[in-house]
Amino acid sequence: MTVKLYDQNSHQTQTTARVTACEPVEGGFEVLLDQTVLFPEGGGQPSDTGWIDTARVLSCREERGDVFHKVDRALTVGETVSVRLDWARRFDFMQQHTGEHLLSFAFYKLFEAANIGFHLALDYATIDFDKPLSREQIAEAELLANSYVWRNLPVTATFYASEEEVQELPLRKHAEGLTAPIRIVSIEDADMCTCCAPHCALTGEIGSIFVLDAAGYKGGTRVTFLCGERALRRHRAEHDDLDAIGRRFSTARENAVSAVTKLSDEYGALKKRERELAKELNAFLAAELRANAKQAGKYRVAVRLFIGMDAGRLKDLAQCAAEPRTISALFSETEGKLSYVLACGEKFPLDVGELIPAVNAATGGKGGGRGTLAQGMAQSGSGAQETVLQVEDYLVRRLKESK
Repeated sequence: MTVKLYDQNSHQTQTTARVTACEPVEGGFEVLLDQTVLFPEGGGQPSDTGWIDTARVLSCREERGDVFHKVDRALTVGETVSVRLDWARRFDFMQQHTGEHLLSFAFYKLFEAANIGFHLALDYATIDFDKPLSREQIAEAELLANSYVWRNLPVTATFYASEEEVQELPLRKHAEGLTAPIRIVSIEDADMCTCCAPHCALTGEIGSIFVLDAAGYKGGTRVTFLCGERALRRHRAEHDDLDAIGRRFSTARENAVSAVTKLSDEYGALKKRERELAKELNAFLAAELRANAKQAGKYRVAVRLFIGMDAGRLKDLAQCAAEPRTISALFSETEGKLSYVLACGEKFPLDVGELIPAVNAATGGKGGGRGTLAQGMAQSGSGAQETVLQVEDYLVRRLKESK
């Protein structure tokens, strides 16, 4: 069984050890040592990485008390080697994991919200709580958790020889199926729970705890958070973004949000006015389309190709131009694509759903509809003018054949 030096000293970064086994595996070799400072994956925390002599440790796993180190080259069984962990990675994980303990404790203390899931990724961490939580509750728990960080409280790990001893402890969370010895991680005056991972020695090492996001999840709440350097990097990035926005609007960083809000409101008002003007213009365009529609027996065909008209406005215009004896077939070439709409009035002799397949064939597009409206789009607007003339000839012929 591997001696796990990280269990009692999470800040020990190196040691010497004896190689007890080395076997080839996919992507490298798995090495067993008589002792190690490298933590295997567990408790929601990824494994440490590091070096054994010059061999790179890619990952670690634990099986039946032994820690298997996956390395990129073979090591000699029986030799004594130096073992070093990637401290930056380890300390980052310890900041997130210890922060998770305090954040979970805060939610449990304030709202009796239990942690039912924890995930620690390389750039974020999440906790799943068993009940819905409001923004105000999340802010309150975040503040309480940080107050324990500022007190710089000691964090300790203790092993207990039996389940009976553990049952007497005021645990926030007790993992099921553990066998003795059972490891309990305690934060003075705060949290106590079963956990196998390395943690900070003092809560001050966490730096800060920042709740990044929260969303409903399986009837409860999933909280995304950052601690330590991760939180600092996020705050720095957002600070710099606000500075850039403030400069763009010639205002102070503190006024950036209100400046963007004002711009958004003004843009919304302009878009509304644009829609109103487009509707008025469509009325004039529709009248002109009807006046220049081609006669087809007792009916008329209004066909036109526009450039840059969006599909919504094209549809409104086609419907506005249509009459009981007039069918409109309007096209718009926008960003290399071709949109098209067929519209007719009530009691028109043909269902536009019968006509759209021929238009699809002419344009190479896809579309459909029925009754008085059909629409479609082609991925290419190449040869649009010729296509429009073909569609116009087709519609005139069909309508002349109608009674």
